[in-house]
Amino acid sequence: VKSFTLKHGAYNVARASAVAQDELLSLLTQALIQRLSASNPGEPINEDVIFFMFMAMPHSVKQKIDELMLDRVYKKGTQQQITIADADAMEWNRLRAKALIWNLEGFFTYWAEGSANDAAQKASQAQ
Repeated sequence: VKSFTLKHGAYNVARASAVAQDELLSLLTQALIQRLSASNPGEPINEDVIFFMFMAMPHSVKQKIDELMLDRVYKKGTQQQITIADADAMEWNRLRAKALIWNLEGFFTYWAEGSANDAAQKASQAQ
């Protein structure tokens, strides 16, 4: 469980299972790679990139992502479960971005290391 603080409150989010994380990767890898390819090699993921990815995503896909990743969200310090129906849409998309980065941190680390290595190889070949 990890706590995320947003503009309208703090939320505790349970990490998705490994099976759910794998399904998230299946759903999002293409969109993530498109966005990550535009960033500087080796840099950590920019949360705003993921936030805007979610903003542009079809609602039905976001609903599936919520089933996989945000099915156990609680207002911090309570047992009150929170869903998108209880939140501001912008804030929920921000929570999606933060939770995705946390759930798929291994993917993002792998991407950053791989892109840094690729950039270093290209630079050494150009010399």
